[in-house]
Amino acid sequence: MARRAQAPEKKKKKLNVKKIVIYTLIVLIVSVIAFVSWVASGIDFSFGDSHGDLDLKLTSVVYWQDPETDEWEEFEYLSSGGNRIWADIDTIPNYLEDAFIAIEDQRFMSHHGVDWKRTTGAVLNEVFKGGSTYGGSSITQQLVKNLTGERDRKYMRKIKEIIRALVVETKLSKQQILELYLNSIYLGQGCNGVEAASQVYFNKSVSELTLAESASIAGITQYPALYDPFENKEKNIEKQRVVLGKMLELEYISQEDYDEAIAEELKFEKGDTNKGTSQSYFADAIVEELIDDLCQEYDYTEDEAVNMIYNGGLKIYATVNKDVQDYAEDVFENDANFPSVGGSEKPQAAMVITEPDTGYVKAIIGGRGEKTLSRGLNRATQSTRQPGSTIKPLSVYAPAIDLGLITPDSTVADEPITIGEWSPKNHYGGFYGNMTVRSAVNISANIPAIKVLQKLTIDKSFDYMTNRLNFSTLISSEKRDGKTYTDRALATLALGGLTNGVTVLEMTSAYSTFPNDGLYIEPTLYTKVEDNLGKTVLVKEQKRNTAFKSTTAFYVNELLKGVVSSGTAAGSGISGMDTAGKTGTTDNDTDRWFVGYTPHYVGAVWVGYDSHSQLPSFSSNPALSLWRKVMTKAHQGLKSEYFNRPSGLTGVSICSETGMLATEDCFDEEGNSTAITRYYDRNNAPRTYCSGEHGKTPEEVEAENSVEGENPDGENAAGENSTGETEPEISGPEGYPVSPSVPPEEVTE
Repeated sequence: MARRAQAPEKKKKKLNVKKIVIYTLIVLIVSVIAFVSWVASGIDFSFGDSHGDLDLKLTSVVYWQDPETDEWEEFEYLSSGGNRIWADIDTIPNYLEDAFIAIEDQRFMSHHGVDWKRTTGAVLNEVFKGGSTYGGSSITQQLVKNLTGERDRKYMRKIKEIIRALVVETKLSKQQILELYLNSIYLGQGCNGVEAASQVYFNKSVSELTLAESASIAGITQYPALYDPFENKEKNIEKQRVVLGKMLELEYISQEDYDEAIAEELKFEKGDTNKGTSQSYFADAIVEELIDDLCQEYDYTEDEAVNMIYNGGLKIYATVNKDVQDYAEDVFENDANFPSVGGSEKPQAAMVITEPDTGYVKAIIGGRGEKTLSRGLNRATQSTRQPGSTIKPLSVYAPAIDLGLITPDSTVADEPITIGEWSPKNHYGGFYGNMTVRSAVNISANIPAIKVLQKLTIDKSFDYMTNRLNFSTLISSEKRDGKTYTDRALATLALGGLTNGVTVLEMTSAYSTFPNDGLYIEPTLYTKVEDNLGKTVLVKEQKRNTAFKSTTAFYVNELLKGVVSSGTAAGSGISGMDTAGKTGTTDNDTDRWFVGYTPHYVGAVWVGYDSHSQLPSFSSNPALSLWRKVMTKAHQGLKSEYFNRPSGLTGVSICSETGMLATEDCFDEEGNSTAITRYYDRNNAPRTYCSGEHGKTPEEVEAENSVEGENPDGENAAGENSTGETEPEISGPEGYPVSPSVPPEEVTE
């Protein structure tokens, strides 16, 4: 018994010695071959240095910040194809990491890139059995293969892989290697990485996976087609139990953990496999902005920038408010919110909403109806259209107030004028005589705007538009087909008939100066961008400049509040807070606009045909209707806010009809006092007292100036050379005519 017991021990000892010798020889041989191959092939130690830029073709994620929680949440995914979403190592459950290590490379934490015991076993199988079914690749080697894309079975490739694995282990920590591996491994159904697999197979984030679900995903990696849960559920469960058994054997989990995982019923639920497509107009716009910024910052070509955006696994921190974007999409996708028109072509529309005190763009709609194309035409940021009278506050009244040339209560004569061969007219057909600037803005009069611009000068107006409000679409002088075009002209700057037009985004950002105390802030769609490892790639530095004095912004706010309370946008205010805005309609009704704002948001809406055809005669301004539907929802739950009134202003009693200091004689024809309180600083307060003789009533002026046979809607009333707006009769401010059949609070453009 003793001999039989000892003999095997002696034989076993000799066998172990043989194995050790063989292993040592093989390791030496492989090391020598590897060294020679390294020298011969020119491999250096740079592999793995730029692990943040490794070609993983990762899906980029756009995040938005929930204003209620301040938490950053996923808004949209950007990907050119495939399904790979980056997951930080600290969001991946430990048992998922352990599951992969257990089934793929159980000595991963102790070896230095190559598991020599497994490699030796693989070599022995190859030499003595003529082929290897024994996997010898470590997790590090598999990562190298995933990164290089090399798949051939030649010995030289394997040797290069070994060397690169050894190099990578000197550059990266085990956690970094594991993070890259878990984000690059192919797991079937077009999924690359554990986050994509978790979304596709279990419709949840990887951070929410259970132990049983983690083992199921880890089991897929060795043979994705065979262990695909949707194609071979039983095979996947069978492999899952192998993984769990290995984890138990290695003491990664307890017996209790194992029993619970085995007992858990796997509920495979196919998640969204199309998260790699950019669908929203906001996402389209952010891609275009990122392309420009990456090309400028890193001297990329456009193709390089696009590749980085779609395949770089970027984390893009956007300015969008998902709730506001959703509200806008709901309104613009619903045909019932648009007037019914005949013909095959439907009027299009676009909208931009910004936050005035930050310049952050909160929502973008680039077209009507459901969006189906990625990076298609975005009418909010890419199309230029004529602004009509929405340009007047920007190019005429605000600059003139800013330079001390007028006040909101200055009087301007609304009378026939001729400039060269041009005799502009108003949309209402006649002339009202002397009126205040406030009244001229309320009824969108053309002649007073032209007269104020003459006083301001074209050069100063153009300077404000291009250098202070930063419009890039205006041109100083340009030759096209032998003709010279310019936006330095009365008709263009006073009435909005520009050479190219403006974008909806430009109009929104320009109007944002008014609720922001005159400060212009460059609009942006993101604040910063990080790569897949958290390194900051871009930080948005917005241009800022003073467009107008704070007092000017205050005066314009007061003017445009009147438009919303009693002018061409009457009845469109947002309940509980200051609301201001301006309508716009171009000659021949090719464009309809409304730009409106509160202290919270500025929103601009455009409506028109892509073909620049004439719009039908609408009973109300469709741009104003769309604006109100979106902005009413966007302001739900927001606290009441009012426009800032700068310090140093003094309340002054003036006559609303003449703009002079009010006296006891200031009464209208019905005996109502025309004295009202306005706020001024010492430099621009009125100094002349009103005589009380207010002259003819507006009704008398209208009767004297009415034109027989005039189009009652005023269409093309500005004349052949005019590009001003055409608007129907509206509720009359300060005694101007009111349509007898429509109450003032219900009248819209």
